[in-house]
Amino acid sequence: MNFNSGKLHKVRIKNFIKHFIQTAVWAAAGTISFAFAGKDHGVNIPANLSLDSIPVCFNFACKRRVNVNLPLSEWAEVAGWFDPAAQSPLLEREQIKKAIGWMEVVIGRHTPTHKDLAFDLPKIDDLSHLFPGQQDCIDEAVNTTVYLLLFEQNALLKHHIVMQSAYRRGFFDQHWAGQIKEKSSGKRYVVDSWFQPNGYLPIIQSSPEWQDISLFSAVIDDSPRDDVSADDLSADAVSADVSPANTQQNITKNK
Repeated sequence: MNFNSGKLHKVRIKNFIKHFIQTAVWAAAGTISFAFAGKDHGVNIPANLSLDSIPVCFNFACKRRVNVNLPLSEWAEVAGWFDPAAQSPLLEREQIKKAIGWMEVVIGRHTPTHKDLAFDLPKIDDLSHLFPGQQDCIDEAVNTTVYLLLFEQNALLKHHIVMQSAYRRGFFDQHWAGQIKEKSSGKRYVVDSWFQPNGYLPIIQSSPEWQDISLFSAVIDDSPRDDVSADDLSADAVSADVSPANTQQNITKNK
């Protein structure tokens, strides 16, 4: 597959104009809220999943989807982040964050998603070396939801249930992400992997905060960083938990 930046730029302009007109019409009709509108991404997620056939999306809007037969030894690496079981919803969300990051690592061993970058594609002339394997927010939302459902179906989640993907819309764009609900309070939290490269820690943020966005853009990371320094989010720091360079020894050490 040959990705030319000039052609990609024209496609982006065409999609922008189409989206701009559509949004203006909907806004005039009063049918949407810019902060939030429940909209399905159109990708089917099987109700019953199995480790021997995990559906994985990539190449934008799930244009490519493969089924991964995940060895039990690699699943044990992921499940290990939930041992011991969390004593509170807050602690379980931290476990979910690390388990999702590591799930991306092990899935990346079997698919080209290990090449996935953060955010959008870089502005370079030749993008061919990045494909297949890049993911937009639809790919990320679908995959994250699949991984969360696997956690749920394997009884790893004690304090949360998996919800349909979260959705928000700005004037110029729209955005999807995974979503969970805290059992005790009913509060919803977004699990958003699109803002980080493959295998890095996703954002977990309360759904109302995640949906409270700028009028113009839905793809700006506005998650709180009060308890996390820039160094904590660096590649070297995150690699201690969930980078592709990690090993089983590091998993054990950091548990």
